[in-house]
Amino acid sequence: MTSVFFSVLIFGGGEYIEIKPHFSRGLVPRMHDKRDLGARLAAFYHALVEWVAQKRKHFPLSSREESRDQLLAYLYMNEHMPLDLMEALEEEGLLLAGQESHLIAAMEQFLTYLRTPFDRREEIRKVKRREAKRLLDEQVEAMFGPRGHSRRTRIMVTMDEAWIDHPDIVERLLLYGMDIARINCAYGSPETWETLAAVIRQAEERLQQQLLGKRCRIYMDLPGPKIRVDRLAVNTGPVKLAVQKNEYGESVQPLVGIISFDSSNLFSPLPHDVSFILELTAEEEAVVEQGDELFFNDVRGKKRKLKVMEQIGPSCFKVLLSRTAYVQNGMKLWGGSVSFTLSSTLFIPMKALVKTGTTLYIYFDEAQFAAAKAEQGVKMTTTLAKAWRNVRAGDRLYLNDGKILARVVKVHEWCIEAKVIADGGKQKTIKQGTGIHLPDSFIQLTVPRLTDRDLELIPFIAKHADMVGLSFVHTPYDLRKLYRLLSKHGASSLPVIAKIETRKALQNLARILLEGLKLPAFGVMIARGDLALEVGFEHMAVTQQEILALCRAAHVPVIWATQVLEQLAKKGMPARAEISDVSLGKQAQCVMLNKGAHIVEAVRMLASLLENEEVQSLHRWEAVTHDKELPHLFALLNEEE
Repeated sequence: MTSVFFSVLIFGGGEYIEIKPHFSRGLVPRMHDKRDLGARLAAFYHALVEWVAQKRKHFPLSSREESRDQLLAYLYMNEHMPLDLMEALEEEGLLLAGQESHLIAAMEQFLTYLRTPFDRREEIRKVKRREAKRLLDEQVEAMFGPRGHSRRTRIMVTMDEAWIDHPDIVERLLLYGMDIARINCAYGSPETWETLAAVIRQAEERLQQQLLGKRCRIYMDLPGPKIRVDRLAVNTGPVKLAVQKNEYGESVQPLVGIISFDSSNLFSPLPHDVSFILELTAEEEAVVEQGDELFFNDVRGKKRKLKVMEQIGPSCFKVLLSRTAYVQNGMKLWGGSVSFTLSSTLFIPMKALVKTGTTLYIYFDEAQFAAAKAEQGVKMTTTLAKAWRNVRAGDRLYLNDGKILARVVKVHEWCIEAKVIADGGKQKTIKQGTGIHLPDSFIQLTVPRLTDRDLELIPFIAKHADMVGLSFVHTPYDLRKLYRLLSKHGASSLPVIAKIETRKALQNLARILLEGLKLPAFGVMIARGDLALEVGFEHMAVTQQEILALCRAAHVPVIWATQVLEQLAKKGMPARAEISDVSLGKQAQCVMLNKGAHIVEAVRMLASLLENEEVQSLHRWEAVTHDKELPHLFALLNEEE
């Protein structure tokens, strides 16, 4: 019942009271006398209800008071119950673990069993196990909608833009068990999301016409203040400027680039279709105009040309390259009677390879990024320049969901210099959109929870979503602000999911839950990918169990997310540990799968695993004795050697 990682902050009496789990309570004496055990439990029970009665005044609710009081009771027990008392109860078969949803009533039942009288505070709202289950079921239905199958645990699937052209995939996902379709608004555009939503609704209608009646809710994530790679650049030479070709080897679409005669005066922001920047040194009186063609022989001796399309800034022109070329500094270009020398090449690919020892340069400004010349390594800009204000030398950077670990070497005026120190033993890829985590850098001090992009998207989400996810929530204020904005756009009843993915969210989790109890429908997502990078992989097991326990106490639905059946969804073959992970995920009310080439098979297997788990939890012994193979296996244990 005790946590070894995070504390919980409760506000009361004008100050924050920190409830911390004990890390060690030493050796404890065993207790055998039931009368003494009852007396000690009664004393603890009375202290608990007195504390709850005091604290509940600071968290007034118009409804769901039972959930508030159970949560407060669990917080007190988690901090104050002596380990020897808990062990003595367990020796009598009186287990408090798993009783979080009806903790007060469970303690009263234990006292009755121990024949110990007690006085209870009538204003404290207790619930029994059956009522606690009803309270949670009500919130699950308000959040996820009515069940369309016997399975209690819902399945959420992250949508892929490519499925717009393959609606049959969405139809099969619905048919095999998808209950919620997740649209991640960190990628794509409102037009794409609206089209995806239409594809989902059309698939529902087709199945309805077949009398299959499959329905699902659409969940949209706000992007939140997550740092992502925006631009990438490499300038190790020679550089290959690759033009996309079709299956017949014909050029499909020319590369867009920029030629500049003054790197300190580049056009900013750079157009997003730009793939390369060439800085040229011109002869005296040499000029370039729209429509000109600049010819050159690339590294292989192949003749190539750049078509000048338009001037986009002082000494800065947009050009087109129609055929793949290998370029390097010092090359000559000519047009008519004038010639130029290539003095700097900056290739801006969609992805870059890194390994241990690779230097990363993260620029705060696009102009400085574009003007960078001499550094050997990978250069990039990110979506949240403000996030780097508190970064210091020695801070860690996690990229690509923790697959790449780098450490800050130096903070320059225009950029952060970091070096990759772990890559898992092989080269890794950084792409545009790759997430970056800074667990040591306190980015919450410089970046608001609801970004400008979030504020732009809220009207769209309020209109098109059935549920909304608040990314990188830190405090109860974040929930209040989102609820006000949703109400402003006529969506006050829209269910809200608080995504728990930072240390700050863990520290404030109890108060976030108490704030969420005020909302019409509220749930929590354990975003295990981001959270693991924040708290450390070694702490994740106990952290996710503690989140589940707190949410059980408050009767708040939970979504179990990140890397569930990931190998199966992506490669078609599940890893052994993934099957056990599904069993753990059944403690939540919804399990989320990410997209992949084999997502349909993953949904079908997940639904089957969840259904089997639920059947076995109800009829475990019956299921074993009626299985055609298991009895034979068990019989082997009885054979004499």
